[in-house]
Formats: sequence, C-alpha cells, structure tokens
Amino acid sequence: MQSDLNNLDRCRVGVTASKKVGNAVVRNKCKRRMRALADAIIADVGMNGVDYVFIARPATRYTHWLSLLNDTRRAILVLNRKLLKCRK
Repeated sequence: MQSDLNNLDRCRVGVTASKKVGNAVVRNKCKRRMRALADAIIADVGMNGVDYVFIARPATRYTHWLSLLNDTRRAILVLNRKLLKCRK
C-alpha cells in the first residue's frame, strides 16, 4: 500500500496490479478483492484528505480473506500515523 495527502475533504482509493501478478483474469480477480477490501475497511480507518493505493502482489490471489483484512487494516493505520507526522 501507498498513501499521500490529496487536500480534499474525502479520501480516494486506487487499485493496481502489474503483469507480475498473473494474466488478465488473475489481475482482475486480485483487483476485485482489493476493491472489496477498500469497501470494507476505508470507512472505518481511512482519513479524509488522503489517497490510498492498493498494490496487488502474487499472493493476493490466494491469501485468506481475514488475513487480508487484518493486514490491510494494520497497514492503513501505520500509513495514517506517518501522514499525521508529516502534517505537523
């Protein structure tokens, strides 16, 4: 994951998957999973004024859903703390 400030009153989400992840079918499946993650998590832990970019890895296709949820939530919280330090 990556994040950056966007100076808006809302957060935005982007999703990407390179060819290293697999063929088009696999990349699309991974992107759908990451969009579902964003829908499930961003409302709870996302900060307004931040762009979040979800980057697929080859393991994204096979990783258990609860593991993805927990790891993504933890990653967003870490990114939020770093961005809050930058704002000061």
